[in-house]
Amino acid sequence: MRKVISIIFTLFSFFAANLSAQNNVDDFSLKSLQTYPYKTSPITIQKLAFKNDLQHAYNVTFTSMNLTVSARLSIPAIKHEDIKGIVIMLRGHQRANNYYTGKGTENPAKGYLQRGWAVIAPDFFSYASSSPAPTPYSLHQFYSTINAVEIYNSLERPVFIYDDSVPQANRITFPGTFKKRVLWGHSNGGQVALHFLAIVQKPVATVLWAPVCISYPDSAGHFGYGAAFAEKFKEDYTAADFSFFTYLDKFAPGTAILLEQGDKDTAVPKAWCDTFAEKIKEENNRREKNGIGKINLRYEVYTNGDHNLSPYWGTVLPRDVTFWNGN
Repeated sequence: MRKVISIIFTLFSFFAANLSAQNNVDDFSLKSLQTYPYKTSPITIQKLAFKNDLQHAYNVTFTSMNLTVSARLSIPAIKHEDIKGIVIMLRGHQRANNYYTGKGTENPAKGYLQRGWAVIAPDFFSYASSSPAPTPYSLHQFYSTINAVEIYNSLERPVFIYDDSVPQANRITFPGTFKKRVLWGHSNGGQVALHFLAIVQKPVATVLWAPVCISYPDSAGHFGYGAAFAEKFKEDYTAADFSFFTYLDKFAPGTAILLEQGDKDTAVPKAWCDTFAEKIKEENNRREKNGIGKINLRYEVYTNGDHNLSPYWGTVLPRDVTFWNGN
């Protein structure tokens, strides 16, 4: 009997500890994240992943939410003064069991590197060498948004540090600054990018590939958590505080967004992007009446294009770079 009581007490202590560690959901609403105490972090070079005539690709880590986030950092093999800027690449969903650093971004990244842009692609929590995600995990989109804001801020005056384990032969000199910091978001990463714009309130040029442009918690409900989760969330919390649609007025005047969508996408319906474009139009009408600078949205639809914008990469990648170069 004493042993049974001991086991029950142990289990109770375990669940109590996990309950106490659970984050306050309201602290991660977009309303709250606009005043979150964001920090900057050095970027630590952990190892050279590979190098070739195009790039030096490194596995790196940085600190976000006081936890570790791993990432792929690639520097084009050109003179530093010729580097156009750096693209923060926010990937879509990947299965954790076969994930590796850079998966989901490395192929389009080659197109950007070829055209003179450096890239950095965070793995996000629970992937690769990153720390486990905080709880509740259902808020991962908002944790990823904090990751994106903190790496963006850290890249303003980047501090690169080599881990002692990196051989001298694998080390390069990194740029002391980047001329531009721009954003790329695909699928779930596209929603993170929209959260980012509502928070930083700066005109960061942003390319969105088939973004999840419906509001949380409906997005979480659609992608795995179920309609019951979304409805319960709406009962317990003010869902509008978690929706980027609520905060389109916080998108900085002059923010340039290139929205790209395939009309045969089976993961993100084109109708979602149509609605987003219409909401931007409504917001711009409001701004025009009030003498406020508009959001500069360009919406490209690719006939028979899929969720990865195939088979249009020969058009899409140069278009993205031209867009960033001009903004």
